[in-house]
Amino acid sequence: MSRLTVAACAAALIAACLPAVVHAQGAAPQMVLVRAGNLFDSEAGRMVGPRDILIRGQRVAEVGQGLAAPEGATIIDLGRCSVIPGLIDVHTHLLLEQREREGLSDVAARDQGVDGDVYRTLVGAQRARQYLEAGFTAVRDLGNSGQFLDLMLERGVNDGRVPGPRIYGSGPGLAPEGGQLEPLTDDPHQLVAGEYRIVNGVDDARAAVREAVARGADVIKAYPEATPQRTRLSVAEIEAIVSEAKRHGIPVAAHATSDAAIREAVEAGVTSIEHGYEISDETLRLMASKGVWLVPTDPSLEMALEFTASWPQQPPREEIDRHLQAGRDRLMRAHRLGVRIALGSDLYFPYAAGRGAGSRATLDGYVEAGLTPTQALQAATWEAGRLLGDDALGVLRSRSWADLVAVEGDPTQGLAPLRTPRLVMKGGRIEAGAADHCAS
Repeated sequence: MSRLTVAACAAALIAACLPAVVHAQGAAPQMVLVRAGNLFDSEAGRMVGPRDILIRGQRVAEVGQGLAAPEGATIIDLGRCSVIPGLIDVHTHLLLEQREREGLSDVAARDQGVDGDVYRTLVGAQRARQYLEAGFTAVRDLGNSGQFLDLMLERGVNDGRVPGPRIYGSGPGLAPEGGQLEPLTDDPHQLVAGEYRIVNGVDDARAAVREAVARGADVIKAYPEATPQRTRLSVAEIEAIVSEAKRHGIPVAAHATSDAAIREAVEAGVTSIEHGYEISDETLRLMASKGVWLVPTDPSLEMALEFTASWPQQPPREEIDRHLQAGRDRLMRAHRLGVRIALGSDLYFPYAAGRGAGSRATLDGYVEAGLTPTQALQAATWEAGRLLGDDALGVLRSRSWADLVAVEGDPTQGLAPLRTPRLVMKGGRIEAGAADHCAS
């Protein structure tokens, strides 16, 4: 077929479809009225009783009591259930799985040299669906995703090609020499370059931010330190990354574990600290004063028991519980000192129940540490939405995204109801479950 014939066919196809497209654009948005038995106000941190949620298209138009259903509206009866905003995990790795006895360099070799980008993205799409079905309607995906495969997957979800949560991707993390892979005496297959954007100098740091922005990144992932690698970004490089990101209006998430690296990142003005394992009270106070979020990525006891079940000799439950105490202490010190907390699972190990269930289990770990169920829910809704910089996320009110989850029971009294979400809606569309269990 000649180019002219192809062009003619394309023109004819466009002409044939154009009336339908124009009609669709002119059509009124779908109206849905959700009647919730009990609504969680994520900003106030309390259940407010029965509420009606009127949805127009992908957004909430009104929340109130006794709302009349507009003509032609679909009514969803959730009168026997509690309704919460869609949950948010702000530290995921959709394109990464580290298996038992694998180093990160082994994972990179498998991902890049054996599985390849297509298969890797297909598996990432499967994980994205697991998050959505578990009630997570938004995730922030922070690197270890090849060269912008997370943004490819984000596009597929946004275009309706594959089901999944809203994805806020970073692309390759901006890292010092070696990335986060174990020290390699040689890298003949360019594994580091396949996963990270190595930064060399202030000007290069600014260029790296612009490259990510140009590819569609929603957040910049930076590695002030890249444990287990020993290299570190300079203070000037971190400051340049933050400055350039702010010029472009996007946040910076900093992977930092030692107190020194955390403090450098906080002083540079990052938006969030990921992990923060060795943080001091002094640095926590600095974070609180600057409004920097902490994203604790510690597993719950249930998760730790599963992770260690395949060990040649699993440690006793009490020993595993004691090992988790340092992370719990760090989270509660941060909470008491006024640091904002957002949920992040950082799950990239195999987890039988799926990635979304792992995020929910991480939330259980926050309660094990000492947060109330309400505070944990706020970390996964209100706080996570504010961290992502979208006022329409993590809340149900006029002009918010119509992202919601229906559960049986009161999740502010205990998080067990989150284990079996009865209905998951994203953008006004039911993505998982049905209203049958909730109908009054």
